[in-house]
Amino acid sequence: MRTIVSRKHGNPFVYFSVLGALLIAEVVESGEPNICNRENTDPSSKSSNSCSDKKDPPIIDVITKWIEDRSTEGQAFLQQLLNNDGTTQDAESGSDDGNESQSFFDEMKDAFSSSKNRPEDYKPKNPFADMMDFFQSIVSLSIGNDGGATDLAEDFIQKAAEISAFHQSNKSTPNILEFSKLMIDAFGKVAESIHRNFGHIDWHKLRPFDFMYFLEYVESMRTPSWKRRLHGLAPAVTVKEVKELHKALYLANLAYADTVQSIKDGLLSSDWELIHAQMTNAPGEPAHYIALRKNRLNSSRNYLDVLLVVRGTKDFKDVLSDGLLDAVDFRGGKAHAGLANSGKFIVDHHRDLLRQLMEMANKTNIKLTLIGHSLGAGAAAIAGIIFNEDEPNIEANVIGFGCPALLSKDLSVAASKYVTTIVSDSDMIPRMSGPSVENAILDLMSYDWIERGLGDLRNIFENIRINLPFDIPSENIDKVYVFVHNFLEKNIKPQMDEMSSKQRRDVVLIPPGNCIHFYRDGTGITGQTVSCNLFDNLEISRTMIDDHMIPTGYNRMLLDFMRYYLADYQFVFNQKIVV
Repeated sequence: MRTIVSRKHGNPFVYFSVLGALLIAEVVESGEPNICNRENTDPSSKSSNSCSDKKDPPIIDVITKWIEDRSTEGQAFLQQLLNNDGTTQDAESGSDDGNESQSFFDEMKDAFSSSKNRPEDYKPKNPFADMMDFFQSIVSLSIGNDGGATDLAEDFIQKAAEISAFHQSNKSTPNILEFSKLMIDAFGKVAESIHRNFGHIDWHKLRPFDFMYFLEYVESMRTPSWKRRLHGLAPAVTVKEVKELHKALYLANLAYADTVQSIKDGLLSSDWELIHAQMTNAPGEPAHYIALRKNRLNSSRNYLDVLLVVRGTKDFKDVLSDGLLDAVDFRGGKAHAGLANSGKFIVDHHRDLLRQLMEMANKTNIKLTLIGHSLGAGAAAIAGIIFNEDEPNIEANVIGFGCPALLSKDLSVAASKYVTTIVSDSDMIPRMSGPSVENAILDLMSYDWIERGLGDLRNIFENIRINLPFDIPSENIDKVYVFVHNFLEKNIKPQMDEMSSKQRRDVVLIPPGNCIHFYRDGTGITGQTVSCNLFDNLEISRTMIDDHMIPTGYNRMLLDFMRYYLADYQFVFNQKIVV
């Protein structure tokens, strides 16, 4: 089928003619098409023997099979459960630093053995022991005129890193059995969530042509002119704002690095200095890093600048966070279940650390900048809400790229004071929630493409007839055309009507805060600040996946925007996004 529909073979609807030919052959041989009717349970029925005895496997088996077949890390994890020997290598490892390159199971192995190998008088290092002595030197940072301010700033960064490591060492780490139970529990919850949202859909009624023709229909409606009209008089973003957004995108992309050293190296071109990086992850516990703004440590400002960047989806453990699609209670509204858990983890994990950093810097407040892409954007937004509402000394601002549908509409509006969500044209993730996906599937399955399909079929037969060395009588083509038409009207059209009559679900979750939409306007890229309600329906598009990615979506949008508005098609940002 891939060969038939490939671009080099021209019209993809050649597949339609092949299907028609197969149906004709079936009719010639048996007198009627052999249609598999899954709803027929009559043992005497011809179709029941081929279909009714087939049962779909439980969804948890399907997910597990997919991981076993497709995920190297999943295979390693399952093998570890069988061997229990601590030899599995984490896919995120790779640093030259021995501590940084440990896999999750290496860390577990060390945790098991360290208590046995420690001397009896062993005491863990406490970075707070000389804290009071350090406070005296911190005071000079607020003056800003001391010749040793740079050294003091570096000393502060080092102390902050030690505090972060101390906090991390006090966090309990699950053993192999506990981690196994965590993963199994996460699988079960995701399976239940998927079943609740999509288990009632008649998936066997979804046909390849549904997507192809519905996509053509949507693209004919959502033209650049339609997009311009939809955005109306919404305020446009400026070149200066786009430059700042690209700096944030660069930091978000760094979170996908494979090693701590890569993050450190990436921050060299920025104002930030790394003090903590968690490279391992688990369901509801995303990887992330924390940095301090080094050029403001010696300022007289009463606040400390802190950066917290959350990684998006990188492996199957992150997918288990994405897959909890249910809307759960959160702060008087609703929130995406999986991302709410991830955001709460970030807060619980670092609340004490941030308080200690503020005290050590002799500051009264923290200005916390949270950045993320995809899952990371959702977790960052949830964390920002909690910090702002629960911590009077922390002022959080959030920049998210491609944030999933996260909050109920009232919460999204309330967060607009400090949360900004950037959406790249047709990016599907900000538009995806359980109801929006179901509604899109029903729209796709109910779209009546029969007349368009028959027109394509007749054109294909005419082209075949022209290129053959012999003539095919027109009446023979007409007979085939009539047969296919009658078949579609009798067997396919009723299913379309059935899907059309099904009630659509109300969409609860939308992206958070203020939404900036970058879209193709027909001549270039336009960016405008719009209501996040604009993204409450899933948009079927050829670019809906590419637009979500950082290199092919967000980086390209920002780069093309700058080149178009500056009329400089050689323009590049100072910080290059590395794939």
